[in-house]
Amino acid sequence: MKLYKKLCPGPITFILNKKPKSKISKKATAGKKTVAVRFPQHPVARRLLKMLRVPLAAPSANISSRLSPTSAKDVIDEFNNKVKFILDGGKCKIGLESTIIDLTKKPVILRQGFITPKKIYKVLGKKILFRKISKIIKSPGQLKLHYSPGIPVYLNRTKAKKNGAFISFGKKFKNAKNYFNLSEKNNLTEAAKNLYNTMRYIKKLKFKSISVCKIPNLGLGKAINDRLEKASNK
Repeated sequence: MKLYKKLCPGPITFILNKKPKSKISKKATAGKKTVAVRFPQHPVARRLLKMLRVPLAAPSANISSRLSPTSAKDVIDEFNNKVKFILDGGKCKIGLESTIIDLTKKPVILRQGFITPKKIYKVLGKKILFRKISKIIKSPGQLKLHYSPGIPVYLNRTKAKKNGAFISFGKKFKNAKNYFNLSEKNNLTEAAKNLYNTMRYIKKLKFKSISVCKIPNLGLGKAINDRLEKASNK
């Protein structure tokens, strides 16, 4: 309840145990005994939920293991005419998926996001565990390969590979045709917002790979690095 009162509505998802006689469809929980619950902040999503008056099962609008969309156009690019209707709420303000915390036992963060462990610590008053790898998949983002742009991604680099693009951060690196900066101001919030659409744009430009500079591994940078690490796995 503490997390709900302080952080909701917002970009945080709770993994909870289903009640034995729960009416939630097994299709919505992949047959698991747990359910992921989020209270979205976006006014369009909240208005839709108010109209429905029931919980809404909403999978991510991307093909498994691929980049998440940050706009309606991304969804169109991903699925073409396979989707009959798109509710366009504009571009994502955050750009990364929600933080996921498992509350079935002791609180454990399964996926980092905009709401950092530090923010959760301030609410609960105790250190929260982070489970990076798990044999039991309880939530999205726990697969080895995820958030992939469809071309190889190389981490902690200082330049692009041949026929590849380079993603930089801050003002340390030069500007070039194949260089793309997440945030010249060294702003991790801006970098998170730009991450997916930058990688998607690079793929559209037909580059053969993406090399990424070292991103500060603190605060929101940890969530960014989590996405990049998953994208770089083979």
